[in-house]
Amino acid sequence: MSESTVEHVTAADGTSLAVRRLDGTGNPIVALHGFTGDGSTMLPLLDACRKGRPAMAIDLVGHGASASPDSLEHYAMPSVVDQVLSLIGPHDPATVHLLGYSMGGRVALSIAARAPWYFASIITISSTPGILDPAERTVRYDADQERARHLEEIGVEAFIDEWLTMPLFAPYMAGLSEAERAATIAQRNTGSATGLANSLRGTGTGSMPPTWQTLPSVRSPILAIAGSLDTAYVETAERIAEAAPFAQSAIVDGVGHVAHHENCSAVAAPIAAFLEGCERHADL
Repeated sequence: MSESTVEHVTAADGTSLAVRRLDGTGNPIVALHGFTGDGSTMLPLLDACRKGRPAMAIDLVGHGASASPDSLEHYAMPSVVDQVLSLIGPHDPATVHLLGYSMGGRVALSIAARAPWYFASIITISSTPGILDPAERTVRYDADQERARHLEEIGVEAFIDEWLTMPLFAPYMAGLSEAERAATIAQRNTGSATGLANSLRGTGTGSMPPTWQTLPSVRSPILAIAGSLDTAYVETAERIAEAAPFAQSAIVDGVGHVAHHENCSAVAAPIAAFLEGCERHADL
């Protein structure tokens, strides 16, 4: 795997965020991890799909080596969008690829809603534009708030043990060796109770403004990836492909929600082809 070092960058709102950079040439890829992850969890996929492009993997607020502020305002989706955009900085339009897994994919789609013409592409893995139905969104919001309280009560280590026993992660956990299982638990345990709980409260699926209604206006090409075993997200990926004008879905056989770790090469292949196609089209 390519070597990277962690540096700290201050976002526009003053939040200190950790960033890992990979050198290369061409249009950069910005990678956003899932809940309880950090930027390091995206590096194997970046290595497999970037084909020499530079890349940046960000620890989102409340995760990894980034700050975990007490104030909930830093975790609200509009604030997280601002933080990521300030780290990306100014680029020519259609020159940055945005890649997000799960929570990171929701952030990516929220960024696309803010800047529908700006990115060379948007790639999501096992993600959703949110919950449109207000009643369903309220139910999820309440569940996220309760989960946040529970996390603070039992602590990070016990919460991670519970989190990884969810059926959503069964295909991923079943395929891990003992060493790999210990490594993923150790990485997730680096988070703070404050940061992870506030992330659930502010950036959870029930809290984020849904972006389904903005997908028709997104002019950046979108690739929505899901594992075939992750049936709810297969349906969502296909709906994204139908809703956005320049979107497509890719369903990876035999993997679940953590598709890019369960079979990295199988997820990297459609991403690499998609990136090449987007850049070839942009040059025409």
